Amino acid sequence: ELAANDEFGKIYVFSRRSLNFSHPKLENRIINFEQISQVEAISGIDMCFCALGTTQGKSGKNGLFKVDHDYVLETAQWCKTNGVPTFAVVSSIMANPQANSFYLRTKGKMEQGLTHLQFPTLYIFRPSLLTGKREEFRWIEKMGEFIYRLLQPIMVGKLRRMRSVSGLQVALCMIDHAMNPQPGTFTIESDKIQNY
Repeated sequence: ELAANDEFGKIYVFSRRSLNFSHPKLENRIINFEQISQVEAISGIDMCFCALGTTQGKSGKNGLFKVDHDYVLETAQWCKTNGVPTFAVVSSIMANPQANSFYLRTKGKMEQGLTHLQFPTLYIFRPSLLTGKREEFRWIEKMGEFIYRLLQPIMVGKLRRMRSVSGLQVALCMIDHAMNPQPGTFTIESDKIQNY
């Protein structure tokens, strides 16, 4: 979506492995997130879109915390050090540093850490269950998608925010907010993401 948008002239993608996508204005830099502080500065970056994440099933509790918390905060610190004014991150619905769920607690602590960095503009996006194509098959998420589809018609009122959203909707919502960044910290809940 960024590549197709004329408002974005150059896109740097930091990733752990090569993308299956190329574009003339995209540059993919393979990095070790353990050492992101050593990554050379890039001048003129206006904003960072951060969608780092893993699953507990794939990486265990420690691995999930390292990726979803530590790597995100270290990426944000790199951005802050290098003068990137706008940081946009994918979190989770119901993220809370005191949550009973380890996943939601991790996301809440990550959000807390980001606010302490005091970016001129910080956008936190909290989608519900994410749908869309994945590189790996996750049967629990597929089952969740199926159940969510069945329940979607009765998810009204306060339950509306629990409706699933696609990865594309999250991307479009992030881009829309980044196109006209406002000073401050903003949390965009899943019911707002559903409008994209």
